[in-house]
Amino acid sequence: MQLIKVLVLVALLALSGCQALGDEAASPTPAQVESEVPQEESAPQEEAEEENTSEPEPAGPQECKQATQTRIEDSIDTQTAAFGAGEFERAYAIASPSFQNSVTLEGFIEIISGSYGPLIESSELAYRDCMVDSSEAIAVIDVRFIESGNSIYALRYLMVKVEDVWRVDGASNLQVVGEGA
Repeated sequence: MQLIKVLVLVALLALSGCQALGDEAASPTPAQVESEVPQEESAPQEEAEEENTSEPEPAGPQECKQATQTRIEDSIDTQTAAFGAGEFERAYAIASPSFQNSVTLEGFIEIISGSYGPLIESSELAYRDCMVDSSEAIAVIDVRFIESGNSIYALRYLMVKVEDVWRVDGASNLQVVGEGA
């Protein structure tokens, strides 16, 4: 047992000795060379690098800026008002091109009438939890509204920015989240 410990110790010393020799024989890295340059010579380059560097954009969803949220709300309000007026073509025009390519106007009317009836009758929407991707091209926003003063409904809209206009790309299923007396 003692012999094994001695052999392991010798092997470790031999390996560490080889590593030290390898490090000394290796050519210096660019960082090592740069650190050997006098401070005065490297200062202008460092200043230029500091001016060109900025903080990276945060990854993942982030809260909408107020201006973005207002524009998203305006699109949803316009579409909801069109539903209320029975102007389904105008409401359909607020849908994204990808939505329009996958759902016809007739299909859209059926979806809204069949699954989102209370939304057609609503005129007051409350918005919350607006989140946007770092490029501000895709957003989600939660919407709540009250039907006939009793039931509170909620849904989440998926929005996409098309030519600087926020368009509806889809919405979650309408859910009752509360009821009055």
